[in-house]
This record gives sequence, structure tokens and C-alpha cells, in this order.
Amino acid sequence: MEGYISIVFMIIGLLVLYYVIQAAVTKGINNSIVGKLLEGKDEGLSVNEILNKYGKIEDNKKS
Repeated sequence: MEGYISIVFMIIGLLVLYYVIQAAVTKGINNSIVGKLLEGKDEGLSVNEILNKYGKIEDNKKS
């Protein structure tokens, strides 16, 4: 009987973990530059224009 209770708690815990990870990934994608690009908020802009707009370009060729 105690084994069944442990299995039920484990399944419930895995479901909660699944929903937490799903919410975090969805929120992260929606807040990212790529997510905004996929949603079409910056439709018609090139990738470089979007990166310049959000200030996320890293210049590796600094002298």
C-alpha cells in the first residue's frame, strides 16, 4: 500500500515539474528577440535591424 502512495506522489510531482518547465520555456521564448521575430511584431525588418533595435549585437571585432 505504501508503494502505491509513493508512485502517486511521484507522478503528481512529475506533472507539476512538467507544467513549471513548460511555463518557463513559453515565457522565455515569448520574451526573447527570436520569439518576437516569430510572432511578427517586427515584421519586415532584417535580423541585423532587429538586433540593433534591441541593442543586443555583440561586436567581436573590437580594436
